[in-house]
Amino acid sequence: MRHLLIDKGLLGGHSEYVRFIVVGRSRTGSNLLRSLLNAHSQVEAYGEVFRSASRAAMDWDHIGALRQSERQHRLLLEDPVSFIETRIYRRYPAEIAAVGFKIFYYHAQEGNWQAVWPYLEQQKAIRVIHMKRRNLLSTHLSRRRAELTDVWVNTSGQAEQPVVVTLDYEQCLADFQRTRAWEEACDARLAGHPRFELCYEDLAQDNDRAMRRVQHFLDLDYQPVTPTIFKQSQQTLAQAIANYDELKSRFAGSPWAPFFED
Repeated sequence: MRHLLIDKGLLGGHSEYVRFIVVGRSRTGSNLLRSLLNAHSQVEAYGEVFRSASRAAMDWDHIGALRQSERQHRLLLEDPVSFIETRIYRRYPAEIAAVGFKIFYYHAQEGNWQAVWPYLEQQKAIRVIHMKRRNLLSTHLSRRRAELTDVWVNTSGQAEQPVVVTLDYEQCLADFQRTRAWEEACDARLAGHPRFELCYEDLAQDNDRAMRRVQHFLDLDYQPVTPTIFKQSQQTLAQAIANYDELKSRFAGSPWAPFFED
């Protein structure tokens, strides 16, 4: 309702806030980061707005307050740059100091949405939080486990049942290489932007310390924040991967060997 009143000029609003994006890939802690950002009273952090252009696959939960009408949905599909400028980076209540959304390397790659990345690249004032995970084996395992169980987030805080997964060597190798290539290409593409690299391991280990740095990067007043999602697995890699020893042996001496030092 407040957004509608601001749009109609019936309630004061402003657009002099920090604009940001969270870039990365799946299973690197972006949901945890978003929950922590949205726990801050000065932040609006939207989800994967450009995850899928398919109406059937559109996950409105990721767009939250941006869902207002079929007209807005058409705007999102047909003119994504206008959607960003008028629906995401719109006028907000005076207390909002930073607004952003998540976008993964492989999002917005087809049709009208191909205009998104060139637009973001040109908007040098947009600040970039680049989410990474040092241990790509953990990333690959997390993705595979989520695909098998169809459990992508833990919002209850309850311990989940242990899951043991067998991973394919070639698939691991391809995922490691692909992810590093994505990271490097994204860093090069957005090199002209103010950037902050955040590793999942640091966020998970001490989210208050990590969020102090994130809040400073976004020019926010410091506020302690509490996440609304929780770590899904307490298993070590050796416990969660059935063929861990085999993979460790095959990756020995490679650039990926440190992923097995848990």
